[in-house]
Amino acid sequence: MKTVYMTSLFSILILLTGCFSSSTSSSTETSLRFTYWGGPLERKAIETLIDDFNQKHPTIEVHGQLVPINNYVEKMNVMAASKTLPDAGYFPEGSLYPWVENEMLQDLTPLLKSDQTEEKLDYTLYQFNDGPIAGGSVANEVMNLYYNKDLFEEAGVELPPTKAEDAWTWDEFVEVAKELTVDRDGRNANDADFDSSRIETYGVSNFTGWIDSFLYSNNGGFVSQDGKELLIQSPESIEVLQEVADLMYVHHVMPTPSDASTVPATDTAILTKRVAMVVDGQWAMQELGRATLEDGLNLGIGVLPYFQKNATTNYGTPIVAFETGKDEKHQEAVDTFLAFIMNPENVMLLINEGLWMPNEKAWYEDTDKINRWIDTPIHPAEYEEAVIDWAREHVVQNANYFWEDRQQAGDIIGPALDQLWLNNKTAEEVVEEDILPRMERQFGDKYEY
Repeated sequence: MKTVYMTSLFSILILLTGCFSSSTSSSTETSLRFTYWGGPLERKAIETLIDDFNQKHPTIEVHGQLVPINNYVEKMNVMAASKTLPDAGYFPEGSLYPWVENEMLQDLTPLLKSDQTEEKLDYTLYQFNDGPIAGGSVANEVMNLYYNKDLFEEAGVELPPTKAEDAWTWDEFVEVAKELTVDRDGRNANDADFDSSRIETYGVSNFTGWIDSFLYSNNGGFVSQDGKELLIQSPESIEVLQEVADLMYVHHVMPTPSDASTVPATDTAILTKRVAMVVDGQWAMQELGRATLEDGLNLGIGVLPYFQKNATTNYGTPIVAFETGKDEKHQEAVDTFLAFIMNPENVMLLINEGLWMPNEKAWYEDTDKINRWIDTPIHPAEYEEAVIDWAREHVVQNANYFWEDRQQAGDIIGPALDQLWLNNKTAEEVVEEDILPRMERQFGDKYEY
């Protein structure tokens, strides 16, 4: 009995020691939470990225949390009120500045200036009034023209240019769009008997949501690049707004808002030949690539048409670190994860799939890096010229990255422009009657009107 008792006691001590050891080991692990949004493909890619990080960093464990984009900010506000904010995550760019102003986000300057990260493209960093760097895009996304090569061949129309120096002028682009817009009887928009009420294939779609690049190409915009001068009322900006509306109501080459329900998303619209060309961000490559591999889409990419100069703008969801007030060890873990996710080397899955573009200059200049990026079955042969060269030379930084009034101004400008897109008013009327008076009431004499 004594021997059994001693053996049992010894076994218990071993078990207890094991428990204590496990507890001690667990206490060295830092747990982080990362919030994001996205469809099934992006969700899978992000979770794969997080798993990769966790395997390579055994003392840090990151947990991904998917939050729908349509109530993301609302969810973050609830978390802030309950002091349960994640450590890092995506953040809607138009809603960023109030969080900077209220000091709810960490300054990423120390991290981005440290040897933990390589130099990022300047225009991918979110910074207001030379203040802290509030966020950095893990992806540099630019705007391009996607199209179905088969439709161009069937219509006998030359493919869109892939080099900026060969880009279509706006008038040339409109003429091409007319040739590719066909009614149900096979007549294009140049035909005297063309029926604009029975369109089978539109020449182009998706302009109204991505108009910034065209404003910049005409030396216009919503606001100047220093964020101090309003530009929406300039003749150059008004010209672009009206020209885009005319695509719908004068030339009949683009779906009106009332027709939009008949036009599917970019990949399906091009695949099914409902639309010949679509203006969209580089991120569309992920879905378009799937359509290329699985459905036989004959995809092409070109540079955007221009007014006075070549221009595209960049988009990219900022990755931020929330101000949680946790200890230094926890902060080091956050920095380690941010450095990892912001390094193109670690997100090649998302880059090769077409969802993201690299955020570092070297990936637009180094041949080896470029080949690692685009040597995939989904990237068309013209991608390097039409996207990489385009992004290297012709990006005008989007106002989302620096305009502190972006959210409030957007709440004014967006609904006002809807009056133009619905053909209720001209561009000049919308600007003079709806945008400027409301901007003046909102911002006083901060801007010239």
